Amino acid sequence: KCLIKNGNKPTLMSKRVLISVLFIISCMTAFAQSNAITTSEDSTINVIAWFNKNDTTEYTYTKEVMTIQGTDTTRTNEIEHKFRVTVADSTAEGYRLAYETLSWKADNERDSLKAGFQFFAEGDEPVVFTTNEYGQIQHMENWREVRKRALPGLLTFLDVMYKQRPGLDSIMPKRNFTSLIRLGLNSEDEVVQLFPNMKTLMELHGKSFNIGLTHKDSPAKGCGYPIEVSTLVTYEGNDSADSGSYDGDYLIRNSGAITFQSDDVKDIASSMIGVLMSEDFANKADSAINDSLNAPLEIRVLSDYHYFYSGWPKLIRKQTIANLEGVMTKVTTETIEWERYRWNEYDKDDNDGTSTAL
Repeated sequence: KCLIKNGNKPTLMSKRVLISVLFIISCMTAFAQSNAITTSEDSTINVIAWFNKNDTTEYTYTKEVMTIQGTDTTRTNEIEHKFRVTVADSTAEGYRLAYETLSWKADNERDSLKAGFQFFAEGDEPVVFTTNEYGQIQHMENWREVRKRALPGLLTFLDVMYKQRPGLDSIMPKRNFTSLIRLGLNSEDEVVQLFPNMKTLMELHGKSFNIGLTHKDSPAKGCGYPIEVSTLVTYEGNDSADSGSYDGDYLIRNSGAITFQSDDVKDIASSMIGVLMSEDFANKADSAINDSLNAPLEIRVLSDYHYFYSGWPKLIRKQTIANLEGVMTKVTTETIEWERYRWNEYDKDDNDGTSTAL
């Protein structure tokens, strides 16, 4: 009955379709990035890691989702995740970064599943990422072990979720969901994708950006849809009141927008539903989608990246605004902010070596 169209009120499916298309924002972020690293320093800012062995920085990731329908605004979910990144080693080729979850809390199953994966995957050992000399993530060193440790915990989580909601299996078969999770852990790249905090933290390293304001308006790479992007790049002054601020800190701010016509929205929603839902439910959903989704969808992403002079990220903020014209607007706000650090200092709790710089 949730799928029956009711006057001008949005159906359940028109709400869910907004989630289905948010993967496109990765195209928008990539499109905003400039050329590979350059030696020029007069007109560009190069995002480079100047890390030392035993450098340690702790971050807090927060996410809040708001749904706006007419004059009503509803908070639909929220998550907080604290994590630590330590430079386990530095060499002429790059860095080994150890990632550890410190704590997490979420108020919905989907975000609990993501955070729970990281918690189960780490066990007693941190997840280790390797980077190139600029700080770009290249590999997850122990991805097979991470997958092996995570799967039992995730499957137990699904068992509990489906036991608490007996009717869920008829809509989204547990077998489908379980198979999708297993398929999503079949390769190193797929396992790395399940650690979005780390990818976001280092995603601009190894890139060069023109100082000032630039504007692009052309198809996004890998997406095929028209996209409009503006990027502002500048140095930030020293804040004497902030002990973590130094001369040479810099900012990269980005604004991008992409619009899907109603037929594109229907195709994307239908594809996502067909993967997860039961055949009977998916057929009914397709009918509801064709009847109710007759409006364009605009996705706008606003982001700003603040870096310390040493290349450590100090603040990353992203806001994704998905507007289904005349139906509803969904606003997702994400923040990664440093809480404490120990840089260029020997870790007195670790007797394996001394601090070394590249």
